[in-house]
Amino acid sequence: FEVPLQMLSDNPTIYLREHECTDFITKIPTTFDESIPLDGQVAEYVAVARRKGTVWFVGAMTNWTPREMTIDLSFLSAGEYRAEVFQDGVNADRDATDYQKQVFTVQAGDKLKVKLMNGGGWAARFEKK
Repeated sequence: FEVPLQMLSDNPTIYLREHECTDFITKIPTTFDESIPLDGQVAEYVAVARRKGTVWFVGAMTNWTPREMTIDLSFLSAGEYRAEVFQDGVNADRDATDYQKQVFTVQAGDKLKVKLMNGGGWAARFEKK
């Protein structure tokens, strides 16, 4: 996951169909100022927070075992943040392209429940309001 060259792993025309995903991907920097492991177990699952400037990015993924995890936002400094989240959709266990986007407000110390489908993932961007 330490690659300073971002790339799309599919035919670029596929990404043109999903503008909101492509817009999100283009906001992810290639280098970070700080990285914090949040949770994980080798070969099972992982959750990592990474900061660039004042913006935090959090990613989580699991192996082929679906699971629920809690992301503790205590790494955020005090204040309100706009959270932009992409998560597995309700049918992601059968259709890996099924996702859900949510935008909401969080604060430092909040705890987010994350449901990961088999082979699934979760990505978020937190920007201070």
